[in-house]
Amino acid sequence: MSGTITLTRRSGFQLWPRPYKVWIDGVAVGRLAHNSRAEFTVEPGEHLVELSLDGMYSKRVTVDVREGGTRRLHFGAHGPLAFTAFGLLLPGLAIKLTLTH
Repeated sequence: MSGTITLTRRSGFQLWPRPYKVWIDGVAVGRLAHNSRAEFTVEPGEHLVELSLDGMYSKRVTVDVREGGTRRLHFGAHGPLAFTAFGLLLPGLAIKLTLTH
């Protein structure tokens, strides 16, 4: 049996409303569009989840998915400051990915 990782991306400050690339365990598995939700089926166990766009990326979030279970993560930008030179100097701070359940 498998489990699910669900990511949500709500509106708010979005300098780039283009889809973000979703990575699970170092493999690009899909995209997360503006104001949307994406679900990915995974094997039970620990997984690393990350988002990226144009050289910016989130910190990797470790999630433990149980058999038949769902883990939910929410995407959000760190605000306008993240997209200035500060965000370019520290690209891992531009995208915020939070485990919500």
